[in-house]
Amino acid sequence: MSQQYPPQTQQPGYGEPQQPGSNGLATTALVLGIIAVVVSFIPVVNVVVWPLAILGLIFGAIGLSKAGKVRKGKGAGITGLITSAVAIIMFFAMNALFFSAVDKASEELDKSYDSTTVGDGKSKTGGAKDSEVMKDFKVTKCDVVTGDFDIKEMAVHVEYVNKGDRRYSYLVEGEVLADGKKVGDFMSTAENLAKGQKFTDKDAGALVNADEIKDAKKLECKTIEASRTDF
Repeated sequence: MSQQYPPQTQQPGYGEPQQPGSNGLATTALVLGIIAVVVSFIPVVNVVVWPLAILGLIFGAIGLSKAGKVRKGKGAGITGLITSAVAIIMFFAMNALFFSAVDKASEELDKSYDSTTVGDGKSKTGGAKDSEVMKDFKVTKCDVVTGDFDIKEMAVHVEYVNKGDRRYSYLVEGEVLADGKKVGDFMSTAENLAKGQKFTDKDAGALVNADEIKDAKKLECKTIEASRTDF
C-alpha cells in the first residue's frame, strides 16, 4: 500500500519573476535636464537653467538611488544628472560669449563716435592734447569785429583738418570769455570731411551780448565739448 502525500500548495508569487516598480523621479530628472540644455543656448533668457538644472540634479540623484530597489530608471537618472550638469556649463559658456560680443560691439561703436568733454579752463582751445578729436581742429580767431550798422559783434573761426582714417563730421561747442568772465557761447560744425581735408568755419555761431564784449581787454574762446561722427 503506497503512502499518500498531501498535495503541496504553491505560495503566491513564488517562482514568478518580480515586476519592476516605477521611478518617476528619474524620468522627471531626464525631462528637466533636456529642457535645461535646450534653454541654456539662449543668452540672458537661460537664467531659468538654474532652477531646472538644480531640480534635475536632485531628482536624478534620488531616482538613481531608487533605481537599485525598483530595478527601473537607472539610465534616465544618469542622463538627467549629465544633462543638468551640461546645462549649467553651457549657461556660463553662452553668456560669456554673448557679453564678449556685446563688449566688442560697444568698442567698435566707440571707435566710430569719438567724443571728449573739457572743462579745466586752462587752454584757449580746451586742452585735452591726448584726444584724437581735439587734434583735428583749433580756434583760429576769437575777436570783436564791427558788423552792420557799426555794431560790435563776436567773430569765431574754427579750422579743421581731418587727421582720421575715414570721413568725419564735427561738432564743437564752447564758451566766450571776456576778461576771464563767461559772456556767451559758440558752436561750430564741419560736415563730411574726407581724410586729410581742411575746412575753416568762419561763421561759428556765437551768442554774445555786444555790450559785454565791446570794451573787453581780453577775449577767449574755450572749447567745452567736441565730437566727431564717421560715415
